[in-house]
Amino acid sequence: MIQQACLLSAEMSVQIVVSCSILIITLTVVSAIFRFRWHIRLTFYEAFRTRGAARRLRFLNNYFDYDVFVSYASEDLFWIRTHLMPELEGRLGLRLCIHERDFIVGNNIVDNIVQCVESSKKILMVFSKDFVRSQWCQFELTLCLNYVMDRDDSLLIVCVDDVMSREMTPAMMAVLKTTTYIQWEEHVDAVDSFWGRLGLALQEIAANPVVPARPVDIDEHAV
Repeated sequence: MIQQACLLSAEMSVQIVVSCSILIITLTVVSAIFRFRWHIRLTFYEAFRTRGAARRLRFLNNYFDYDVFVSYASEDLFWIRTHLMPELEGRLGLRLCIHERDFIVGNNIVDNIVQCVESSKKILMVFSKDFVRSQWCQFELTLCLNYVMDRDDSLLIVCVDDVMSREMTPAMMAVLKTTTYIQWEEHVDAVDSFWGRLGLALQEIAANPVVPARPVDIDEHAV
């Protein structure tokens, strides 16, 4: 009897160990999928997207209130007003959707975001340290990611701060790893390059001609 009990105990121990191992592996896999869900989804999207045919068709067949919906943290409004708006609205003749200016007063904020995103040809995300901390910005990022993937489009990303990867949300990290973005810097050549690259990304919807940025002469900056 004692021997049988020991055998049963050993079998139960093995079953418990196996069950616990399976449970741990399952939880680990599920946790990893959840944590990197945007990485996975964006990777599959980039692999199977049709490269803009549906987007161009929408441009031809639909009326839009805005050319570009701009998603940004309220703390970055000064940069938006002093740099982005003069360049894109002034020089390129684009109609930007700026929530402090263009959201309908009295409407629910979520309704305003959804309506303005759907009424814009392109979506520009302005990543910054304040963007990371803003729940509304993270909501807009999630909404816009779903929106562009459903419509065979892509986000335009500019970074106005040096945001550490450990500070970013999983969605932001996934976007930056799968999308070419533009980093804002203050010195003259970098500013020219920034606007040149952003202008080229928007040239299909720009009202005014896009002038490419002057290439930087490496020799003149050699130390």
